Amino acid sequence: MKRCPACQRTYTDDTLSYCLEDGSALYNSDSGSADLAATLIIPEPRMTAPVKQETYRPTPEPPRPFTAQPPTWPSPVGALTPQALLARPGRGAAVTSLVLALSAFALLGFCIVAGASKVEETLIGGIFLFSVLLALVGAVVGIIAISRSSKDAGAQNPKPLAIVSLALNGLYLLITIIFLIIGAVAGSD
Repeated sequence: MKRCPACQRTYTDDTLSYCLEDGSALYNSDSGSADLAATLIIPEPRMTAPVKQETYRPTPEPPRPFTAQPPTWPSPVGALTPQALLARPGRGAAVTSLVLALSAFALLGFCIVAGASKVEETLIGGIFLFSVLLALVGAVVGIIAISRSSKDAGAQNPKPLAIVSLALNGLYLLITIIFLIIGAVAGSD
């Protein structure tokens, strides 16, 4: 058991080292030491019940929702925003021309494979004519894309894409002409 020399309070918890009331160091009352409070001469009257000072506790405010706006970062020069992508003249026409060229080549490949596997010739002829039509439309759209993209001075100019798609469509038309010549020569024999 421990005792406070100032207020004479006793504590049964042996882990305490200081009084919970006044903060004085506790001593073991079982050790047989003399009562220190009896030998102390206090010149002024001792306060047995010290007045507790009231601590200021503000009334809690209800929590407010977070209303701060996220920081706005300045956009770097030439940044691609959705509006800037939509404003790129010729980009859609270039992509369309490229898709038409690739579709024409895919249909030509189908015609070659179908011709080797003895599919009906009218079906192959119709698909072949459709692929030629796709290549012609793709070439026209490629020319439009090149003319529109020459107005764009940005770093991601769609002009190279338009040139590649126009070249693919032209190559397809050249292959078509060669096939037609070979077919005409083979048919005349």
